[in-house]
Amino acid sequence: MKKIRIVYELKKQIAKEMSVTTQTVEMALAYVYNSEVQQNIRQRAKELLQQEADKVQVDLKTNSNN
Repeated sequence: MKKIRIVYELKKQIAKEMSVTTQTVEMALAYVYNSEVQQNIRQRAKELLQQEADKVQVDLKTNSNN
């Protein structure tokens, strides 16, 4: 089963940005429906996850995160 997993704070942020409930966001991330709104929610979740991933810095010499 495909599902996009993000922390609750990001779900709240997406809900606020898109003027929907967090339940709508959760259903979109679980691929319950495929409306345009649901697709936009998934796209925004992907963008936010990418931003979070870009913040991670890995020092390959010591193999530790900052």
